[in-house]
Amino acid sequence: MFPSELATGVCSLNPHVDRLVQSCLMEVNRHGDVVRHELHDGVIHSRARMTYTAVNGIVGTKDPALRETWRELVPTFELMLELFEVLNGRRRRRGSIDFDLPEAEVQVDADGAISGIIAAERNVAHRIIEEFMLLANETVAAHLEQAGMPALYRVHEAPDPVRVLEFDDFVSSLGVRLDAPADGVHPRHFQQLVDRIKGTPEERPIASLMLRTMQKARYAPENLGHFGLAAPSYTHFTSPIRRYPDLVVHRA
Repeated sequence: MFPSELATGVCSLNPHVDRLVQSCLMEVNRHGDVVRHELHDGVIHSRARMTYTAVNGIVGTKDPALRETWRELVPTFELMLELFEVLNGRRRRRGSIDFDLPEAEVQVDADGAISGIIAAERNVAHRIIEEFMLLANETVAAHLEQAGMPALYRVHEAPDPVRVLEFDDFVSSLGVRLDAPADGVHPRHFQQLVDRIKGTPEERPIASLMLRTMQKARYAPENLGHFGLAAPSYTHFTSPIRRYPDLVVHRA
C-alpha cells in the first residue's frame, strides 16, 4: 500500500489542482458491451469534490435541495445511474457473484483509539463507481492480454471441489442447496444461491461461509481469469486503494 502522504496527496484527485492520470475511455452499447476503447495519459483538473452521500441524494433519494444545487450535473448523474443498471445487469447475466453485504467501519476517536465499529454505508453511488471500475479493469486486462504485454493480473481461481462439497453439506442443513457439481461449479450457481437467501435470517452466515469457500484473489503474471466476477480477464487498473503492484499495470 502507498504511504498516506502519497495516497491522499499527489495520488488523490483533490479539487482545483492538476493531477496526472491514465484514463480508459470506453464506448458502451445498450447491452453493456464495450464496442470501442482508448487508453490515454492525461491531466485531470477537478472542479469540485462530490461525495457518495450527495450523489445518492441526487439519484437515489431524489433530494430536491441537492438536485437544485447540482442542477447542471443532474443529467450526467442520471446517465451514470442508467449506465450502472446496464452494466450490472450484464454482469449478473454472465453469473458474477454480488454479495452486497455491508462492511465493517472502524471509528477512531481524537486520540487514535477505536471508539466503535459500525456497518459502513453502501448506497447506489458506491455501486455506480464500483461498476465503472470493474468495467475499466476488465477492459484494460483484455487490452494487455491481446497486446501480449507483460502485466500483473488480479486472478481468482475456481474453488476447491472438496470445499464446495463441504459448503453444500452445510447449507443443505439450512434447507437450501448449491445445485451444482463440485468439480464443475460456475459462479452463477453461487449467485443464484445468494438470490434465493436474500433477506432471510440465513443470508449472512451462508454468505460468510461462501466467501471462505472461495479461493483468495491474488496477483499473477498469467491471466487465469476471475471466478467471482465471471470475468475472463481482470486486473487492477483503477487502483482505488493504491497498491504498489498496480503500478506494474500502469507502466505497461
